[in-house]
Amino acid sequence: MSQNWQQPQQPPQQPQQPQQPAGYGYPQQPQQPQQPQYGGAPQQPQYGAPQPQFGGGFPPPAPQGPQGNALLAVGAAVVAALVGAFLYAFLLSAMADTDGAEVEVTQFAYAGVALGGLIGFVVAKFGGRNVGLWVVGAVLALAAVFMGELLGYSMIMADLLDKMPAGQLEAAGIEHTSALEIFFNHITEPLVPAAPDSSILDAWKEDSDAVTYIFMALAPVAAIGSAFRLSNR
Repeated sequence: MSQNWQQPQQPPQQPQQPQQPAGYGYPQQPQQPQQPQYGGAPQQPQYGAPQPQFGGGFPPPAPQGPQGNALLAVGAAVVAALVGAFLYAFLLSAMADTDGAEVEVTQFAYAGVALGGLIGFVVAKFGGRNVGLWVVGAVLALAAVFMGELLGYSMIMADLLDKMPAGQLEAAGIEHTSALEIFFNHITEPLVPAAPDSSILDAWKEDSDAVTYIFMALAPVAAIGSAFRLSNR
């Protein structure tokens, strides 16, 4: 008798699991061994595929800003101090009252603070974050205010000489001079030969008080404060 020939039944195939895409943050999943259709040993997955690499370490340091030029900063601060001193003197002489019997000079702190802030701004703008230049700016601010005070008194004295009659000037032995000539020639030298304490410095000391020195001290403080705030921006 002949036997019916039957085809061998195929074993049921196992559903394959979906593979996750390999990439950053998703490591590649190992493949499941596939079952052969007609018996035999299951195929082993092949390893050695490149694994995702994760970056490590620290980020590179942020690049620093450009360094300032010390020579340029000092030169610009000197120019600012000279211009500021002239403006300070002009404002001081404009606020003085020379029409009365006695000369009244008005002292104000805002001019010194503004002058110090301007010099500190220039120093920090061209010199960068340099504490040594801040100190130089503070010294220049104090010198500019003092120079402005003396130049302002020279302008006031020149205004007084313009209002005096020519005969009175000749009797006192005073020559008609400009404010710059008085500033350069009579800061410590007497303006009136008969009065040894008639120099510009003597007149300034006579009118100065504690408030005057406090106003002068605000100029270097303003210079350092302005440079510090600008450098930390």
